[in-house]
Amino acid sequence: MASIAYVSDENMLDFHRINGSQEIVFWRLSTKKFSSFQPGDLLFFLSKSAETIKNNEKGIVGYGCYAGNREMSIDTLWKKYGTQTGYTSKEKLVSAIERTNKSDSLPEKISCLFLKDVIFFRAPLYLADLGISIPKNLESFTYLDAHEGHVTLELLQKGKEIGLDYWSAALNGKIVDIESFNREVLRYQVATVYESMNITAVHKNASLRKHCFNLYKEDNPVWVNSDQNSFITFGEENKLYYIFSSTQRSNRENFIKMLGQVVYINNCLRQTIEEKIDVVVLSGIEFSDLQKETLLDSKIDFKIIKG
Repeated sequence: MASIAYVSDENMLDFHRINGSQEIVFWRLSTKKFSSFQPGDLLFFLSKSAETIKNNEKGIVGYGCYAGNREMSIDTLWKKYGTQTGYTSKEKLVSAIERTNKSDSLPEKISCLFLKDVIFFRAPLYLADLGISIPKNLESFTYLDAHEGHVTLELLQKGKEIGLDYWSAALNGKIVDIESFNREVLRYQVATVYESMNITAVHKNASLRKHCFNLYKEDNPVWVNSDQNSFITFGEENKLYYIFSSTQRSNRENFIKMLGQVVYINNCLRQTIEEKIDVVVLSGIEFSDLQKETLLDSKIDFKIIKG
């Protein structure tokens, strides 16, 4: 799980805030992909606006949840998405791109990031208040969390203290999705548990991870750690799925390691998070009778994944 703070056009941000946008198309000139950024990660908006300058520091005014990206021409971008770009006309969009572009001619294609569950804060957040410094001349973006989510969780909790911007959304007959915000807080709380113990997959199996994730696609799963051995689903019951993979030869050793991790995760969740989260182990191999008994005695639910 990564998160990025991106220097953003204040006019675009104002448009989305005023209109209560919850899904936006965020453009960037570079078509080079981020080294570590996956669907479900967060992009925080660093505003250039003079109103958000504190000791010459740009303030974070909100965020969006990354859903995917595409490269397209400026014409295609406007024709397909129009005001989802944050501008009332193609001319204003082009003008914003020209201000950012360092070349004499416009690029043939730009990168478009699709963001959902967009949230704006009632007031800006400053990274300096969290003991984080960023270059004052930052022109594009900086990673806040390259892996788990400690900094992101602090930002979300700070945003919760300051408050979400219900007012501008309400003016346009829209409702701030507080549930999506609370889900993000919960997800990053779980991520910090993983970070604190450096919890990683006991045996990496990319095809099993993908298969397990897709089995719960209808429940909108999200990964909770960069190692992608656990994902969480939200609903009437919040569930954390831990993916267990092992070779038969190393099964005993890997089972013991997995058991220790899951027991630790369970205890931490109960002690640090108010919301109930049920932990389920998804295993790519069959457990022995003794292993099943051990899991049941430890009150750990499990499911054998075939195929």
